[in-house]
Amino acid sequence: MSTIKDVAKLAGVSVATVSRIINDSPNVSPATRKKVERVIKEINYQPNQVARTLYQKKSRMIGIIIPDLNNRFYAQIIDGIQSILQKKGYSALISFSANSNKKNYLNFINEFQKNNIDGIITAAFDLPATLNLATPLVMYDSANIDDNVARIVSDNIKGGKDCISLLQNQATRVMIQHWPLRLPTVRERVESLVNELNKLNIPYILKKVSENDPEKAAQEVLKKSNRFDAVIAVNDIYAAEIIKEAQRRNLKIPADFQLIGYDNNVLCEYTTPTISTIDQQPKLIGQTAARRLLDLINGKKSSQNSIINVIPIKRNSTY
Repeated sequence: MSTIKDVAKLAGVSVATVSRIINDSPNVSPATRKKVERVIKEINYQPNQVARTLYQKKSRMIGIIIPDLNNRFYAQIIDGIQSILQKKGYSALISFSANSNKKNYLNFINEFQKNNIDGIITAAFDLPATLNLATPLVMYDSANIDDNVARIVSDNIKGGKDCISLLQNQATRVMIQHWPLRLPTVRERVESLVNELNKLNIPYILKKVSENDPEKAAQEVLKKSNRFDAVIAVNDIYAAEIIKEAQRRNLKIPADFQLIGYDNNVLCEYTTPTISTIDQQPKLIGQTAARRLLDLINGKKSSQNSIINVIPIKRNSTY
C-alpha cells in the first residue's frame, strides 16, 4: 500500500508539502500541486480520511436537500454535485422533503448542523427572509431570499423567451400550464412567457395545475383544446401526459396544437411525437453549486449568484 512518503519521494517534495496539498491548503504553487496530484493518481494513494478530518476539524460531509426523488432534473443535479464532491474527498448526506415547506427545510438544516456537516446545498422555496447559519449554504432552483446566500439557478427569463421562439410565430393563442406561482422559478418563467407573448400580441391562457398529478393536469388542459393552438407544459413529464391524452382524444400534435416541454428529460426522445423542450443543464447546476460551496467552506470569496444558460431543443412537437 502506498504511503505519503512514497508520494513525496516520487514527486520530489517534502512530506509536509504533500500533506498541505491533500488538505487543500492554498499555500502551494500550482505547478507543485499538479505534480503531486499526478503522482497520487499514478500510484493510487488513498489519504487517511480519519487523520485528514482531525487535522482539518471538518467532517468532510455535505448535506443535500431535494424536493422530489422521482424527478430526473433533481437526480441530474445530484449527479453534478457528487461528481465534484468525490474528487475533493467529500461524501454527501441526502434528505428528501416532499412538501417543500419552511418547517421541513429548517428541520433538515438544523439536523445537518447538529451533525457537524461542513456545508449544505438545498432547493428551498419557502424559507425565512434571512438565514443566520454558521454552516455554509448554497441554494439551487430557489428564490433569492438573502443577499448573503449563494444561489445557482437556470436562466428562467431566457427559458421563457426560448419557449416562444420554438413556436416560430405560428401560434395564435397559447395555453401556459404552470404550478403555483409561489414557487419563484415558476413565477420567473411564467412572467417571461407572458412578457414575450404580450410583445407579440399573442393571446394566452394561464392554467394552474397540481404539482403531483400530471395525468389529471393533461385532462384539464385538453378540456379546452378548441381554445388554443399551442401548449407550454410545466415540464417534460407533464408534456408526455398531454401527448397521451391528446391521442385518447384523437388530437394530432403539432397539427392541432404545438407542444413544448421543459427540462430535456430523456423521455422527450421516446414519445410520439418527440418533444421540443428547454435544457436547463441540471448537471452543470449541481457542479456549480458544489464548487461554490467548497469555496465557501475553504474561506474563498466568490460571486453570490450564478445563472446557468438554458438551451432550446427543437423536436417534432413544434413546427
